[in-house]
Amino acid sequence: MHRLATPGLLLIICLALAAPVFAAKAAKPSGEQPIHVVSDRLEVDNKSQVATFIGKVKATQGDVVITSDRLMVYYDRDDKAAKPKKGKKPAGLMDQGGKVRKVVALGHVKVVQRDRVGVGQKATYWAGGRKILLEGRATVWRGKNVVSGEKITVFLDEDRSVVHGAPGRRVTVTIVPGSQR
Repeated sequence: MHRLATPGLLLIICLALAAPVFAAKAAKPSGEQPIHVVSDRLEVDNKSQVATFIGKVKATQGDVVITSDRLMVYYDRDDKAAKPKKGKKPAGLMDQGGKVRKVVALGHVKVVQRDRVGVGQKATYWAGGRKILLEGRATVWRGKNVVSGEKITVFLDEDRSVVHGAPGRRVTVTIVPGSQR
């Protein structure tokens, strides 16, 4: 098992998909919990700086679970890691020598945290821009409340989100009075 050097990425993705859409107030995620990823295969290419988990991927951090067909982690090497000591190779992501730049989950994407669930065909998280895009008949539930569209973009630092419909399909929202928000 390898730990990915990303501060609360799974929690960030789940909270970002559900909370801003329904204007929920959530505590800031903690990057202290370990991330556990299980898949049929893992390919790490330190030269291209991509780690790819393939086949029935299940990533867990605390009470957050992401499942998908494929999960790609794009990373940059730290300055220290990029200039290795004489005779040593540069450290890669799995060697605690990289910083996550972007994470892409593909195929049957599902993000779950307690009563929050987000689904779509693709989810992309950009660490630098603190933005998440859920695509492909994207739907987010929180309790009985639901919002769906072709794409849902969440801007983490701005506490806002944008939901786009597709040609011939409009954005839909259902809010159940008295249900958990």
